[in-house]
Amino acid sequence: MRLSLIVRVVPMLFLVGVAGCQQPRSASQNKPVPLNDQVEQLASVVAGTKYLKYKCNRSDLPGDAVINKVANKVAKQRGWNPSDYASLPQRSEALYQSLTRDSTPEQTKCSSFNSLLAPFTDELRAEGHS
Repeated sequence: MRLSLIVRVVPMLFLVGVAGCQQPRSASQNKPVPLNDQVEQLASVVAGTKYLKYKCNRSDLPGDAVINKVANKVAKQRGWNPSDYASLPQRSEALYQSLTRDSTPEQTKCSSFNSLLAPFTDELRAEGHS
């Protein structure tokens, strides 16, 4: 099966974003993540999570406001400054729309995103119920 470009690239962004966002910044990390990369990572996580909620019928996930709130919380945990993310809503929406148009079978996308985004969605559900 031949996967489209977006389904090959987005999971890599998710892995970087989710794995990186779930780890606290260590004192030995000298190289800051460029602002554009921060926005791209968070936008990928937000878009993938919205896809799970709306296209994969994950009714256990909270609404968009909580998804964005937790994404900002994760950014702060990484030592990033979410106030610099003016383009995040537009970028995450553009990625979400790309995912909805992508021709990869829905079941494949849902399965991949469920696996890749599990740490983030676990945190979301905890936040949504608190």
